[in-house]
Amino acid sequence: MPTFDTIRQEADDRTLIRKIQKAIIMLRVSTEALPTTLFAAGGGLIDFKAEGWLPVGMITPDGIEYGRDITEEDVMALGYSSAQRTDVTEVARSVTFTALENGRKHMLELSYGTDLTASTQNQTTGEVVFDEPEMPINKEYQLLVLGADGPADNQWLLGRAYGAVKLSSTDSQKWASSDPLTTPITMKVLTDAETGVPLRHFMGGTGALKAKATLGFTAATP
Repeated sequence: MPTFDTIRQEADDRTLIRKIQKAIIMLRVSTEALPTTLFAAGGGLIDFKAEGWLPVGMITPDGIEYGRDITEEDVMALGYSSAQRTDVTEVARSVTFTALENGRKHMLELSYGTDLTASTQNQTTGEVVFDEPEMPINKEYQLLVLGADGPADNQWLLGRAYGAVKLSSTDSQKWASSDPLTTPITMKVLTDAETGVPLRHFMGGTGALKAKATLGFTAATP
């Protein structure tokens, strides 16, 4: 007869505890389909730059927060104190991070909700001048977030691809000698017209290969 400890030993696997130690955030304005894989032939990552993805750059140590607020509607019945039916009516998704780098053209366009296509940089002074519109441009982006955990021979790569996001909030910004200049950004997630879903998840790497028996997925046909 199995004991509690033997059942627990078979059920638990500490190698599946993940911490995102490094992350990359990229965005692009594109009508191209989202990637169906993060990996190219041979096991390396695909060339994201060649596919038009632009980097957000470094972010603050508090990382990236994925909001997922579910709204439900309950059906009550006479004589019962608990709901007899519950339906999900809304799932509001968001992505929040705080950018540390400042000055990238595409990030200024994102945070200020403006179009800087016509803006130029003075070759003598380095100056760039642009106006912030009264109402932000309602531009949609594609967003791709990659996270890595572990050494190269046992590395997990997690990814999230969003086919349609838009700026929801940039919060306040503070200029001070004691703190770096940061840009808090919250993106609202919409349903991608191409895939019909709000986001696509990725999980892979050498660590996922080593844990394939524990993960429980059917092996793909070569």
